[in-house]
Amino acid sequence: MVTELLENGLDKFHLRKPDHSVARTAEFLDAIPRRMLKKIIIHRTPELLKDYPVGGYHHTARESLKPFRRSRSRSLHKLKELANVEPELSYVFFGPVYHSISKVGHKPKVPLADIRKSLAKLSKNPNRPMVYALGGIRRNKIGYLMDTGFDGVALLGSIWGKPNPVHAFKEFARTFDSHASRLKGGF
Repeated sequence: MVTELLENGLDKFHLRKPDHSVARTAEFLDAIPRRMLKKIIIHRTPELLKDYPVGGYHHTARESLKPFRRSRSRSLHKLKELANVEPELSYVFFGPVYHSISKVGHKPKVPLADIRKSLAKLSKNPNRPMVYALGGIRRNKIGYLMDTGFDGVALLGSIWGKPNPVHAFKEFARTFDSHASRLKGGF
C-alpha cells in the first residue's frame, strides 16, 4: 500500500512504528522498492540511516538533530516551539490544528488565529523550515489551512482511517491540486 501511495504522488511517507524493533522496521524498508526509499522518512530508528538510502529522519521533541544531509524534521505543538524552530530542519509538523481523527481526545491547544500570526512572523525568515498542518485534516479544510499560512498538510487518520487509503489519498491530492496556485509546499 505504501508503494502504491508513493506511485500515486505521495511526496513523503513517514515510517513511524513505535512498537517495532529496529529489525522489524528494516524488514518494512526491505519491502519497499529501493528507488522509492528516498521518499521514506524514518522515526525512532536512526541506526538505519547508515544502511538505507531513506529521504530523512524525523526527530522526537527531546532528540538533538542528527548530523546528516538528508531531510530532517520534527513535530511541534506549541507556538513557542514554532517561534524558536531550528533553521537546520527541512520542515516541521505543527498540530493538532483540529480534533484528531486517529487519536481520540487529541485536540487543538492553539487557536488557528494565533497560529496564523506565528506563521506570518515566521514567513519573514527566508531560512525557516516549511510548516505542515497536522491533526484532523479533512479535504474541506485545505484552503483554509493554506490561507492560515501553512506550507502543506500531513495526513494520518484521514487516509489510514478509510477503507481504501489510496483512493482517499487521491481525493486529497485532487483537492490539494485545486489550491496549487497558492501552494508553496506539499503533503
